[in-house]
Amino acid sequence: MANVSPSLPGRGATMRHFGGRCGLVGSSSCKHGCVPIPDDSLRSVIGESPNEREQHRRSLWEYYDRRVTGRLPGLANAHAYWTGLGVTVEVEDIAAEAAQVERLLRELSAVRFVEVGAGPGTFTGCLAGRGIAIDQSRRALDVLRTVAPGVPVIQADATSLPVPAHAVDRFFSAHLYGLLLPSEREPFLAEAHRIASEVVILDAGRPLGVRAEEWQERTLPEGGRYRVFRRHFDADALAAEVGGVVLFGGQFYVLVGTAAVPGIAHPDVRPQ
Repeated sequence: MANVSPSLPGRGATMRHFGGRCGLVGSSSCKHGCVPIPDDSLRSVIGESPNEREQHRRSLWEYYDRRVTGRLPGLANAHAYWTGLGVTVEVEDIAAEAAQVERLLRELSAVRFVEVGAGPGTFTGCLAGRGIAIDQSRRALDVLRTVAPGVPVIQADATSLPVPAHAVDRFFSAHLYGLLLPSEREPFLAEAHRIASEVVILDAGRPLGVRAEEWQERTLPEGGRYRVFRRHFDADALAAEVGGVVLFGGQFYVLVGTAAVPGIAHPDVRPQ
């Protein structure tokens, strides 16, 4: 999640960039043309206090809940996002990668799963087995019910899941990990490993020229201004960060999974 990513602006939304760093602190630039900013500068943008972080989280939830009804249909949503970042790309290029990702998801072993950050069900229908879908947005879950009516839904926080330990075989999340602030990533992964033995994460790739991380200013057609923290990933870097292996490494999508996933019988797949 087709409506490709919960991180992409909806119809009529605008986006402005606050700057970001490549992770190469101390280097003046990288192969992507990024200029790093000091860690202190990044922390000052994120905010130091728990109250500031909680305000950001609530604002993010409100943004994604409100924009459900204004999303561009299908891959037009992803195309608008990447071209808004200055990437020259045709819808067909994104569609080709999306098709490969969906095929890989369908080919995983059929197991009990939890999909966290399911949004409007963009990838729910591609998941093999039986499971439940979790998201913080009631509006998104209402849409998901219409596209995947056989999948039960739960409204909940991704870092505090109402799921017993070891309840399922696979934890799947699409386009959510890249929205998390540094302090949120460890609790997110801890919850994933608490409830499941397998962890599979899909997120945004990193075309040439796109920053590794940045703050984006989003607005909605009906009003409202929001600041969204967004990361874009090289597949190998994401796999190393979450302790997994690369299942797919494209320009626009990266898919990684824990090395112990029995359903993962695929080598590292690069775009055709």
